[in-house]
Amino acid sequence: MIKNLWVTGYRSYELGIFKPDDPKIKVIQKLFEERFVNYAEDGMEWVLSGAQLGTEQIIGPAVQEVKNKGYNIKHAVMLPFANFGDQWNDNNKSLLNIFLRNADYVNKLTSLGYHSGIQLRTWQNFMLQHTDGALIFYDPDSGGKPKYDYSAMESYVDRGNDYSIELIDFDEMQDFANSLSEE
Repeated sequence: MIKNLWVTGYRSYELGIFKPDDPKIKVIQKLFEERFVNYAEDGMEWVLSGAQLGTEQIIGPAVQEVKNKGYNIKHAVMLPFANFGDQWNDNNKSLLNIFLRNADYVNKLTSLGYHSGIQLRTWQNFMLQHTDGALIFYDPDSGGKPKYDYSAMESYVDRGNDYSIELIDFDEMQDFANSLSEE
């Protein structure tokens, strides 16, 4: 059973999302809502994510919608280092602040600012050790930033850990979008 689910995926620029009202956001959010309901019905209690623009921030409202349907789930946002997002433009900083305010729990792994890629690997290890499985919007045939998290997940499983990985690829997302437009 998955009590704690790590959720991650593509960044907004990898999805061609550059405005907060992009229709792709609603499609992604709706798909994650459906998945969260399924996981919640199977006993999931926490969704854990980072705070990157894109999939990670899109799932915040998805968690809220599932809560509004009566499911008792919570959202934890784990930041890899202090001052996360400080280099972002004002609009993106504002989106980050709203996202963090709406989470049930927010913390960072270190009070230090970014200084090394090791911090990101430490964050991945933390996420793996504190979750029972992952739901990742990633298409191995297309590459992109999620490949680093996916690779860490696969290595974790290869080392003999009991860990579930559910991939959502572009074909599945497109099929879901098509089904929404038929409703």
